Amino acid sequence: MGLSGLTACSDDQVSGSSSVATTSATAVAVSQPVVGAGTLPNVTEPRGGIEPEPTGVPGIDDLNPFCASWAVYSSTLQAIGVANAFGELPSVEAVHLELIASASINAAVGGIGSRWPAVLVGERSVVLTDLVGPYGRRAEKALAALRDAGVTDAEIDELQLIWGQALRDRDPAAPVIRMAPLRADLDARVSAAAVAFDAAVTPFADDPSLIVDTVVSPDTDAYLAVTCPELASSGVGDAV
Repeated sequence: MGLSGLTACSDDQVSGSSSVATTSATAVAVSQPVVGAGTLPNVTEPRGGIEPEPTGVPGIDDLNPFCASWAVYSSTLQAIGVANAFGELPSVEAVHLELIASASINAAVGGIGSRWPAVLVGERSVVLTDLVGPYGRRAEKALAALRDAGVTDAEIDELQLIWGQALRDRDPAAPVIRMAPLRADLDARVSAAAVAFDAAVTPFADDPSLIVDTVVSPDTDAYLAVTCPELASSGVGDAV
């Protein structure tokens, strides 16, 4: 899957539903864990002989910060896209989810840019401006809405930690990512920001600025496929 063809959701993420791809969020399929030589896995085979998918998003703790930033970026967009398509959320609840994730998107886009490999200098501008840039700019609007509602920078950092843990614990079978509950006072401010953002900004799934299917970055695709194996295992970086 090339970077410009990243889809928001697919049939195998939520059974019984068809693909929906109004935006270009990244689909992340979680790879199976590897058991080291000389160890015996403690596995209880479920009925029917089909092992459940492991939880958690691969690659978000990669020692290569460029790879880790891509993993957080792509998995966050996928989580938001799947929740919008299959979660049956009222619009303000979908925005509430997006606002909590906005600091992670913003940080991931910044991490991709600040760690950009010299070998890919020819594609840096198109990727940062036209591919990940639209999502970064929307995240900046979301962060502004949070601050306008009284959410402090320290609390935004708190939201980023909560979202990061949700990615580590993510159940790929759940259409809406599960997070630790927010403190009551913080949740009230995030909810107020969600109401304002929902009224002022085009919904995530309908935002035309997030349609980036025509952006082409073959060298970046190939680099990610080779350099970021956990990310590549989820389909990011595959050539179309």
